[in-house]
Order: sequence, then structure tokens, then C-alpha cells
Amino acid sequence: MANIIIKSDERRALERRIARDFEARNTGEGREAAEVIAAKSQEAYAELKKTEGKNR
Repeated sequence: MANIIIKSDERRALERRIARDFEARNTGEGREAAEVIAAKSQEAYAELKKTEGKNR
């Protein structure tokens, strides 16, 4: 059974922007790097928002 990730339009746009900003090559490795950076950035942002909510 394969793991499938269904990406939102927002996530796809973020990955494209990161690939452009980091000048990632249009290869599997470049796309994967942009994908990982986007995912980790989203996780960090969500954690920050959660922490800010607790501090109020």
C-alpha cells in the first residue's frame, strides 16, 4: 500500500515559491528539497502560532 499525500493549492504554491527562491533545479531532488522545506516551514509556523496562543 502506497502513502499518498494530497496537497492543497496553498502548499503547491509554497513549494513553487521555495523552489524559485532557492533556485532548485527541476529535478526530482530539487522538487523533493522544496517539498521538505515547505512542509517543515508550515510545521514551524503552526507551532509558533500555537505557542503564541498559550502565551496570551
